[in-house]
Amino acid sequence: MLWNEAFLWRGWGAAIMMAALASPIGCLMIWRRMAFFSDTLSHSALTGILLGIVLGINQNVGVAIMVCIVALLISLAPRKLVVGMDILLLIIGQTALCIGIIGLSSLKNIRTDLMGYLFGDVLSVTPQDLMFIAIAGGFCAVLLALNWRKQVFSSLLPDIAQSEGVSPSKQSSVFMILTALFVALAMKTTGLLLVSALLLIPPATARFITKTPEQMALAGAGIGMFAVTAGLIMSVKLDIPAAPAMEIICAFLFVLALVFSCNENDI
Repeated sequence: MLWNEAFLWRGWGAAIMMAALASPIGCLMIWRRMAFFSDTLSHSALTGILLGIVLGINQNVGVAIMVCIVALLISLAPRKLVVGMDILLLIIGQTALCIGIIGLSSLKNIRTDLMGYLFGDVLSVTPQDLMFIAIAGGFCAVLLALNWRKQVFSSLLPDIAQSEGVSPSKQSSVFMILTALFVALAMKTTGLLLVSALLLIPPATARFITKTPEQMALAGAGIGMFAVTAGLIMSVKLDIPAAPAMEIICAFLFVLALVFSCNENDI
């Protein structure tokens, strides 16, 4: 049977780890109203791939370096801009995406899989990729756990958090680094263009059925893990790309939760 193949289990393991980590980070992103931030970092990651190739280092390392640099630069930007933070994020993300596409297209002697970078290829996860995701994802999970209450406090009630001795600026930097590292890890599983779907749709779905931040994060992780599992099965059965299939399942569950919530409110 096809499911006896090791590459399927590696892909499933990588997707499950990413879905579990995506939910709490996505919750923080929703509470901070920074949905554009993940798109900006994911688009910047393509320039990170180019950086890794040019410097002759591992592409995952190049992506991590680039997205962390972009995240820190954004964290240093003034909160009040004439153009607005959303416009700034859009400009940075689109510019970085174009630089990456042009740069990778100009590499004549190096073969690059642009479609794989943009949309992911979870079925090509190697044992080394899986180990990298496990180690780096574990680091992100520990960092998130140590700062979870401060992150929630500074995301939902930044003024009160500051009065209680929590530094919103420090927690904002931690949040941006966590998101940057997640984007670097998700390159193989969801691709750079679909990272936001895994980050935002499961916790947004969980928001309809939960009451506390912790419940939202846990429920979002469960929804995300179900979606990536169902999407991977759909990919194998129907011979379609895995990452888009996962996103479709996420969107379907969101619509179900939305309809259910609307029906409840009408009663």
